[in-house]
Amino acid sequence: MNTSAVARLLNVSHSTIQRWVTQLNMDVERNQLGHYQFSDEDIALLRKIQDQLNEGIILQKVSISEKKIRKATVQKHSETNKEHDHLIERVVRLENGLKTKADDVVSYQLLQHRSEMEEMHKLVKKLEARIEALETPIVQPFDYFLAAEEAAATKKTKKKPFIKMFFGNNRKNDNSTWSTADSDYIQDR
Repeated sequence: MNTSAVARLLNVSHSTIQRWVTQLNMDVERNQLGHYQFSDEDIALLRKIQDQLNEGIILQKVSISEKKIRKATVQKHSETNKEHDHLIERVVRLENGLKTKADDVVSYQLLQHRSEMEEMHKLVKKLEARIEALETPIVQPFDYFLAAEEAAATKKTKKKPFIKMFFGNNRKNDNSTWSTADSDYIQDR
């Protein structure tokens, strides 16, 4: 019987039956949904509890003289054991497969990372070589003939003083450039 049926039989509430069972630690079977299933022995014990409570004894001092003897039956299920063993074997195989798969994935990822790192290392080496090439000064091979020509082209010519540009060289030494007309002019003055 379920809890509601027992409560109607004893003329108490549903929660009263549940309270008696929990506070007195009664061994009552439960169904698949977890609801109490009362046997005839359980109902007889509940009647004794009700009688004691009606006499004025409080619930904490109610004694349950008859303990319920649980009957257990051992059933051998050879098919169930075989199925159980088969399921356990399958679970073990699946776990091993998962471990293997996980190891494979990790190995693949490590190889990918390693190849990426090697590519990055090569790129860094190229960049280092290029930077070094850019930082090293370029030394042109020295051409002696070209240097001599440049030196001759850049050789400074001696500048004449400003006044000598107009009047020429020293007059005392160079009389040949004077004409007779010039000498007449100078003498008249």
